[in-house]
Amino acid sequence: MSRLGVHASLDFVLASSDFVELKSGPLWELDIRYASANNFVGVDMYGEFNRAFLHQISAAMLTDAATKLAHAHPGFRFLIFDALRPRSIQRVLWSHVVGTEGEKYIGNPDRGSMHNFGFAVDLTVLNASGTALDMGAGFDDFRDIAQPQLEETFLRSGLLRAEHLENRRILRAAMEGAGFTQLKHEWWHFDALSREEVRARFSIVE
Repeated sequence: MSRLGVHASLDFVLASSDFVELKSGPLWELDIRYASANNFVGVDMYGEFNRAFLHQISAAMLTDAATKLAHAHPGFRFLIFDALRPRSIQRVLWSHVVGTEGEKYIGNPDRGSMHNFGFAVDLTVLNASGTALDMGAGFDDFRDIAQPQLEETFLRSGLLRAEHLENRRILRAAMEGAGFTQLKHEWWHFDALSREEVRARFSIVE
């Protein structure tokens, strides 16, 4: 990942009317993990691309989801971990997981992740006190316990508690109520449109 490449990506996004910048406010806070050392790689990979953007379609849906969340649970807000991610950064992430169990958590950059189009967002929920809800597994947790499709199995085993599932359902209800689809193996990841539609209609951000 070159500094020039990230700079070009930021210039492209800022010059385009297709993308909306997400800023901390009453609906959500930002904690962009790849713009810090607090991620599974342990280094800041975003550099000057340390801001959050989504395609305007996704941004409108996220606003709707945040409004639904606040209506159902007064005082609750989203905490956003990642949004638009240039493909140059996707290649860096991929290099750290290729050939490992972590591959299923990071989209192959040759095909492009939905993050690379601005149609995916990674997030959790803050309660009215500003504390993140306990989901039973953290962001970018590559263990099976992070997978929504295995929640009931882990609940029966006692490794997930009913509280964890209820917290995940709070997030899921708000996002799916606004039209997002949750990835089956990441409780934090939601796509605004189908992969097929995004790849057919929209351009990737390099």
